[in-house]
Amino acid sequence: MLTSIIQTPRYRLVADQIAEHIRAGDLPPGSKMPADKDLVAQLGVSRTTVREAMIALELLGYVVTRFGAGAYVANIIPAAPIDTGLPGFFELVEARYVIEPEIAAAAAPVISDTDIAHLEACIDGMCNAKLSPAQIEAQDCEFHMTIARSTGNSVFVQIVNDFWRARMRFPEWTRVNNRQTAAQIARFASDEHRPIVEALRTGDAALARHAMQQHCLNSGKHMHDRWRDQEGEAEQPLPRILREASGA
Repeated sequence: MLTSIIQTPRYRLVADQIAEHIRAGDLPPGSKMPADKDLVAQLGVSRTTVREAMIALELLGYVVTRFGAGAYVANIIPAAPIDTGLPGFFELVEARYVIEPEIAAAAAPVISDTDIAHLEACIDGMCNAKLSPAQIEAQDCEFHMTIARSTGNSVFVQIVNDFWRARMRFPEWTRVNNRQTAAQIARFASDEHRPIVEALRTGDAALARHAMQQHCLNSGKHMHDRWRDQEGEAEQPLPRILREASGA
């Protein structure tokens, strides 16, 4: 009987190969990981692929990232490979960019005043310096889930819920390390989410779609900007659809 062919993403192939070398002792516990440019040259893949692989390796427990110092092999190595089934960071960004704006467009004509008020309360929560990062993340999640629920379509709700379940499994540095202070987090939350609320308030589907597109684009672009600032490189690691949308 024939079985389906599963195409493994390149970043997972890279992560698996690096993990094998770590388990074999070629990269000892506590040692600094090779530079991205060296891995790119050795593996013959793009820097985007290498970085996606590093995120996966951190999630799997093979690598730890020290902000401003780079990536190191973990002191305790997992006993065996673990398949998380987690998408790549930019895969998730791209999927959100394609799907969530359409959910916002569907919500615009039907969203209630009560939902609008709840969205505003979520933004206030995201901007509250007294809340922990986990509590701020919860407010952010509730913002997007509220938009999905307002459509009355349970499939949209499930899709957004799946997005957030995947997002929350990424290492912390992929989410908030590029916005270090409480003031930066509050400014980002306000600048990104208030235009979505105002678009929804008008009932304009096209405007709501555009506002959500910009937000989803920025959720990946901020990671790129952080990498660029750290390494001084000009490379644009965003997926093609996001690269075109940002005019890069």
